[in-house]
Amino acid sequence: MFESAAAAPFEPREVVLADGGSAQIRPAMPQDEERLLAFHQALSLDTIHFRYFSAVAKLPRRLLDRFTRVDFARDMVLIAELGEQVIALASYHGGPEPGEAEVAFVVADQHQHRGLGTLLLEQLAELARERGIVRFRADTLSHNRNMLRVFGDAGYELERVGDLGIVHVRFPVGDTPLARQARERREHLAEARSVAPILAPRSLWLTGELAADAERIRALGFKGEIATDAARPPPGVDLVSFAGPADELPGLVASCAAAHAHALLLGALHGEPSGAELERFDRELRVAVRRNGMRLVGPSSGGVANTAPSVSLVATALEARPAAGPLALVCDASHDGADLVAALRVARLGVSELISLGRRADVSVNDLLQYWQDDPQTRTIGLAVDGVGNEAKFQRIARQITPEKRLFALATGRSATDSALAAAGVELARSLDAWVARARALA
Repeated sequence: MFESAAAAPFEPREVVLADGGSAQIRPAMPQDEERLLAFHQALSLDTIHFRYFSAVAKLPRRLLDRFTRVDFARDMVLIAELGEQVIALASYHGGPEPGEAEVAFVVADQHQHRGLGTLLLEQLAELARERGIVRFRADTLSHNRNMLRVFGDAGYELERVGDLGIVHVRFPVGDTPLARQARERREHLAEARSVAPILAPRSLWLTGELAADAERIRALGFKGEIATDAARPPPGVDLVSFAGPADELPGLVASCAAAHAHALLLGALHGEPSGAELERFDRELRVAVRRNGMRLVGPSSGGVANTAPSVSLVATALEARPAAGPLALVCDASHDGADLVAALRVARLGVSELISLGRRADVSVNDLLQYWQDDPQTRTIGLAVDGVGNEAKFQRIARQITPEKRLFALATGRSATDSALAAAGVELARSLDAWVARARALA
């Protein structure tokens, strides 16, 4: 019936999981048949039974068509991917009741308890609202507590009816204050965890031109492990730092993904495109890194520093470890972090963490604010950036932080950006001297 499926309703979306990892969510398409068969075959018998209420050894043709030949109007099917591997499947299908659809999902055993069910439910609910669906229903086994917990954790008001070991659940999918609160709380925890391996890494792999920095980083007191093996990163390494030829990036990303690295920091790249092609280059780089489970800092990042005694990291151009203090500092490619720290040093001010985001292809000011909101060694946050990304989200997070922690920024000179900063309660300084003065006043 759906020999040629409808066009996908949206572009793939990179998401942050509850443990700080990343994945990609996108609509299922006809070309996903083989990968969905492999996904199903790898599921445990318990997981298959929870999803289908029976031992479905192999997806029958009827279900395979239902999942891969979708009209994306009455029905919706999403998959979550890690690299080339399908790690979750979620769907809703319209029923006889107007405005109602049946929702279901299944997550690969090794990726359960990472928040994928909640993320997929949120995505499905958003797509359903756009298509006039106001309510989901689901049937689940009464002892499938994980699925019932997903519905509750998403902030929806559930109607539950038990019947011979099966729980029938119905709930409205409106974007209510309770649902938004649950989503924002989930985002806060996930995004904070995703940047923790960047700001406070326990292990580093320095490669390319940055391998030469290993001895200096050790000499400045880094408490974690440092590897410089040119072949591949150590398994599970927190942070990979690279500068060098841009054409080495595909191989680098692949080796980092194979090692389950947590984050990739990119300094200066040689041979990268210029002009309009640079934006496309950064976008494709972000997608490649994120869909392989990692976060990306840069390109053109000046590095990261953390003065906490348990970390003691100076992976920047700084020749000396900055003095410790309660100020967290973030800059991007428009400002030199070393110059900012030098100005603070003259004023006898220290920092808790310093990070240069470079071109901000992925990790953003918003991600860092999520981390610093709960960081006990940070009381003040200084910004020297050309933009904050999602301004509405920045304003929401900044307002949550400012009752306890003060934010100040070096004005960009662009009225729209400066207005967004001011609207969030961020104190603006019109010059570097004024910025340092605000840092001193707030210290």
